Amino acid sequence: MSATPQDRLSPALAIDPMVADAAARAFDDLAARWFAGEPSAEKRNALLQAVIELGFADALPAADAREAWLDAAAILRAQARAAAPVDMARLLVTGDRAASIAYDPGRYACPSAAPAMADDKAAALALGRCLQITGAMDAALELSVQYVQDRKQFGRPLAKFQAIQHSLAIAAEEIAVCTVLSDLALACAAREGIAGARMPALLDAAAVVADRAVDVVYDVCHQVHGAIGFTREYALHRYSLDLLRWRDELQLLRGGELRAAERLGDRALAAGGVWRAVTTLMKPENTA
Repeated sequence: MSATPQDRLSPALAIDPMVADAAARAFDDLAARWFAGEPSAEKRNALLQAVIELGFADALPAADAREAWLDAAAILRAQARAAAPVDMARLLVTGDRAASIAYDPGRYACPSAAPAMADDKAAALALGRCLQITGAMDAALELSVQYVQDRKQFGRPLAKFQAIQHSLAIAAEEIAVCTVLSDLALACAAREGIAGARMPALLDAAAVVADRAVDVVYDVCHQVHGAIGFTREYALHRYSLDLLRWRDELQLLRGGELRAAERLGDRALAAGGVWRAVTTLMKPENTA
C-alpha cells in the first residue's frame, strides 16, 4: 500500500486529549503538594503511591507495547511539565518503583554510566527522556515568557525589549525542533514498535538535537530571569536540574552526542545523501 503525503510528513499521532488533560491536572496537583512544604521521604513515598493509584505506573506494560506509547507520552510530558519528583520514564520502562524516587530532585549529579538493561528497554528509556526533555523545556519557556511580561525595567516590561524577544524566539525554535524529532520517534514506537528499524536513527537524531536545545533553553531562560532563576524558592531550577540529568542520561544511552552524530552520518552516506536518508526516516516501515 502506498503512503499518502500525510502518512509520510506527519510524524505525530493523535494523543487522547482526555488522557493528556487528566495527567496534566494530576501531576500539577501532586507537584503543588510536594513543593508546598519541606521535602521528606514520607512525602516522596506518598507521591509515588498517588501515581500508582492513578494508574500511571501501569501505562506502559512493556517497552514494545505499541498501543500504549501515546498514553505513556502524555503522562511523561505532564510529569516533566509539572516537575513532579517521580522519575516516570524509569518507572514506566523498568517498573522499579524505588529507583523512581531515589534521586534528590534538588541536586544535580552527573551520571557516570548508562544503566545496564536490554536494548529494547534502553531504547524505550531514551525515548522517554526525549519526551520528558521537551515537556520540561516547554515549561521553562512558558515560565520565562510570563516572567518577562510581568517584570519591568526602565518603565516597561522586559518582554518589550528586542534582545529579550530574540533570545526567547531562539529558545522556542530549539524546542520546536526537539519536539518534532521526539514526536517522530514516538510515532515510530507507536506504529512499528520500539525495535523498529528506524528507531535507532531517530533516537540518535533526537539526542543530537536535544543536546543543543537543552544548552540553549537553559542559558536563555536563566539569562532572562537573572539571578532569581537559580534560587531554590523559584520554580525555574526544578526544570533546569531535570533537563541536565535527563539530557546527560540520554547521551549515555546513545553513546554520546558525537557517536550518535557519526552514526547519522554513516546512515546518510549509505543512503546516498542527507535528503534521501531524512525522507527514508520519515517514511513508515509498513508503506511502499
